[in-house]
Amino acid sequence: MAWTVFIWLNRLFNAWTSDTESTAAKALSTVLAVVLSGLAAASVVVLVRTWRSPLRVGAARMLQAFVVVTVAVWAVRVPLILLGDRGVPFKVVHAGLGLVAVALAVGVWRVAAPVAGGRTGSGSDGVALEHAR
Repeated sequence: MAWTVFIWLNRLFNAWTSDTESTAAKALSTVLAVVLSGLAAASVVVLVRTWRSPLRVGAARMLQAFVVVTVAVWAVRVPLILLGDRGVPFKVVHAGLGLVAVALAVGVWRVAAPVAGGRTGSGSDGVALEHAR
């Protein structure tokens, strides 16, 4: 969640301080930053609640929505960046940012999927689904 906020708040700053980006590009960056930061904030709320009680189905599905949006955004952005006219260092850094975001999202999915699917106890990969008291 912190990774998402870090990336998108930086993107927001870079977009609005750029003299070369169009207003439409700045608006799109703003929408992405707000949506992803909002999902990240909601995910933090879910995680804080799981300290006191087990992860619930609705909360797990919200985490899955966060993952789906994250992966979808990076699945579009990375190819656009790689095909763009920026230099290799820019492309490498941004592809790396996307890979880290997707890897973290996969970790969140692995925790949320068993709960969202209605399974209880421990998942097949040994991830505990209920918080020990």
